[in-house]
Amino acid sequence: MKDINILWFKRDLRVKDNEALIESLKDRDILPIYIVEKELWRQKTYSDRQWQFCKESLIDLRNSLENIGQPLIIRTGKVIEIFDEISNKFNIKGIYSHQETGDYFTYKRDKEVRKWASMKKIIWKEYLQFSVFRGNLDRNNWSKKWKKNMEKKLLLEPSNINPIEIDTGAIPSDDFFNFKDDLCEGRLKGGRENGLKRMEYFFSKKLNSYSKDISSPEKSFDSCSRLSPYLSWGCISLKEIFFKANLIKNTNSKMLKSRLTWHCHFIQKLESEPELEFKEFHPYFQKIRKKDNDLLQLWSEGKTGFPFLDACMRSLNFNGWLNFRMRAMLMSFASYNLWIPWQDSGSVLACKFIDYEPGIHWNQCQMQSGTTSINTNRIYNPIKQGKDHDPKGNFIRKWVPEIKHYPNSLIHEPWLMENFNSTEYSNSEYAKPIIDLSKTTMLARKKIQEITQIDGYWDISKEVYLKHGSRRTSLIKKKNHPKKINIKPKGDLQYELNLEI
Repeated sequence: MKDINILWFKRDLRVKDNEALIESLKDRDILPIYIVEKELWRQKTYSDRQWQFCKESLIDLRNSLENIGQPLIIRTGKVIEIFDEISNKFNIKGIYSHQETGDYFTYKRDKEVRKWASMKKIIWKEYLQFSVFRGNLDRNNWSKKWKKNMEKKLLLEPSNINPIEIDTGAIPSDDFFNFKDDLCEGRLKGGRENGLKRMEYFFSKKLNSYSKDISSPEKSFDSCSRLSPYLSWGCISLKEIFFKANLIKNTNSKMLKSRLTWHCHFIQKLESEPELEFKEFHPYFQKIRKKDNDLLQLWSEGKTGFPFLDACMRSLNFNGWLNFRMRAMLMSFASYNLWIPWQDSGSVLACKFIDYEPGIHWNQCQMQSGTTSINTNRIYNPIKQGKDHDPKGNFIRKWVPEIKHYPNSLIHEPWLMENFNSTEYSNSEYAKPIIDLSKTTMLARKKIQEITQIDGYWDISKEVYLKHGSRRTSLIKKKNHPKKINIKPKGDLQYELNLEI
């Protein structure tokens, strides 16, 4: 049998700056493969909009590989079963891939693949996808390691790959997954070519307005980089974006590079503790919230009665993307004001994001729900956020047309109008708020504060910080801290206890 290496593509759908690809080619011919795992796509965090983006990226990758000699092989099924089939036709000497920090499903799958490869005496070599590091980690030196890795030279794509005689396989049809109807008309299209066009547009046309427009729900759609889906699916490498940003010396490029650091910082947490997808950072926050499928559904459809919040959710449903501040607001409202478990609202949001990145997503879900114990807890007020970032109500009128004829003075709080829901304004289908914002905010603040007073809370919190906390700025010690911290890490500990609105 012919000796080969398997190049296993996962969320690294590109040929340039692909270390696994370059290394796999050094000693023998390769079989580049992507395996469509039905079990993975059946997870509650996956959706048709994500599959469509992935499929477009696979088509682009297949074409890129075919141009240099060997098209991408597509198989559908379980990874180990597919590898077993290949081993009946070829002598697999090595498996090459990037490290994946994915859902708990992929974490367990990779453990099974590693066991299988060991039994078969097949070497499995994994390479960094981002600057996220596996194994024992000293958080105090993490930033230095991040910078050192990001400054490595970009790897060129190979000029030629020797073809292997094997059926290339077909990308499964959309009905294979039995997804719910999930029309996402405004989403970005997948594939490296589209990602490169977006990157060039951002750096040449929009970088200078990046910091100014990043919080605006309307302007951010054009002024933010919108490269997150291409990063999540690996159509573009993080180093490629860092390299472009390094060529420009201004505050906007500096801000972008800072966000690239935070991108890896959050993924690092899930890499270090995969259970954070479903388990609270701090155990005292376990099971404090109650399931409510009716409230969850209204929130998911953008029917809460809070116009700005509903506009953001409806925009997300249409586009598959939303800026960070608005994502945080949606999550905060579900966790604090609706008091829904972050695991439930987080799963709903994950399906909506075409840039769903588990390491960032689940850490942010917990951060915006107050369960980390090491981050500033913020309860976002959707009325205030709307007035601050959509003062004239243009964004609201676009996505909540039921109240588009309301005056600017009441567009954020239409229920204050005496003739609300009258035929005069043709908005009979828009409901009043589903909760009392002030009352639920105060109750949430009280519940969180009570938990912080339980014996042993701050001792556990210190342990969480040592494992997951950022070390980027000076240590913060508040005078009114209930229990002084006896450690002096080389960096920051953001122990701000106030719940900001």
